[in-house]
Amino acid sequence: MDSRGDRLSHAIKGRGISKMMALALDLDVHESAISRWRKNGPMSLENAARISEVLDISLDWLVLGRGEMDGHTVESLASEEFEYLRVLRKVRRRARVRLMALLEEMTEPT
Repeated sequence: MDSRGDRLSHAIKGRGISKMMALALDLDVHESAISRWRKNGPMSLENAARISEVLDISLDWLVLGRGEMDGHTVESLASEEFEYLRVLRKVRRRARVRLMALLEEMTEPT
């Protein structure tokens, strides 16, 4: 990826985000800001850090093009695992607690 805008677009696509309005809400910015950033417009370090957090990508990779997009994680997730996390983040907290208990029960030795 040559430019920060290219890397941002790649990350958005890689995370399966198609609705810029939803991403803008998560970032607490206007949708037009994302459009400007994708065209290499100015981006504050605060916004870059927030993007890195929301998209779960390496800040070094986003800002400097150094390393890998998922280089901040100890082990990159398989696309199927990432999909699980994406869906899980949408589940209400109470349901997540019950789901975790169920998963732990399923993994206990019999």
